[in-house]
Amino acid sequence: MSSPTYDCTACGACCFGGHDRYVALLPEDRARAVPLPALTEIDGRRYLTMTCGHCAQLTATPDARLVCGIYEDRPEACRAFRAGSFECLKARQHRGAEAAALMAFATAETQPAPPLGAAPVVAIQAEGVAPEGPVSPSP
Repeated sequence: MSSPTYDCTACGACCFGGHDRYVALLPEDRARAVPLPALTEIDGRRYLTMTCGHCAQLTATPDARLVCGIYEDRPEACRAFRAGSFECLKARQHRGAEAAALMAFATAETQPAPPLGAAPVVAIQAEGVAPEGPVSPSP
């Protein structure tokens, strides 16, 4: 049996974190070309900017992957996060669903609109929720 292989430029689970100090820049990162808009300063220290629970540099591609927008210049903390490592597998376990949801959302945004004359979209009313507008009495 062969062990699974993991693609560090496809998943994105490691890019999800619960706070703005998730990815701290280290002294080794000073020479990296990390763009200023990608950085947040908190109490005199620099971090990668987070948005919606993930690194703001996480980008969906047309071929349905989540990639780092600054991959070649990513900070040391990101470089140390190895594909298939214990940390990677934990991130996939705990944040994989969030990464998959972001990919589904991004993929849906890039889908073309349905052709004119396509079947109409029908709204489904949740049980116990009153519909908007006038209601006809039940027979």
